[in-house]
Amino acid sequence: MEMILNEFDMVVGAKFENGTIQDYIDDEQTYGLIRLEKTSANWFLYNDAESPIEIKNLYKKIKKGEHFIKDDFGEEIVVFNKKGDISYDDLIKKIDEYLDDEIMSSVY
Repeated sequence: MEMILNEFDMVVGAKFENGTIQDYIDDEQTYGLIRLEKTSANWFLYNDAESPIEIKNLYKKIKKGEHFIKDDFGEEIVVFNKKGDISYDDLIKKIDEYLDDEIMSSVY
């Protein structure tokens, strides 16, 4: 996975063999985009105690429609607006991989 950096050398996404992932694609910086082969979806991290009000409002809205949530010990990965045939599980695996790589790259 090749990390994408902004002008301040902060990780803002990644390229990988069959897709890309971005942290934020909206003006409010509440959700990102993952593309894996011919499938795309929006995603964000949610923590009930720590998320800003904009993300809490988005979370309430998303829960009314089609979505998938993986709870990682209180921090949830929320995936919504999926278009394509790749499963939510496969998208979550790729997001997890990205987040793990992002954490490791910030340590070094």
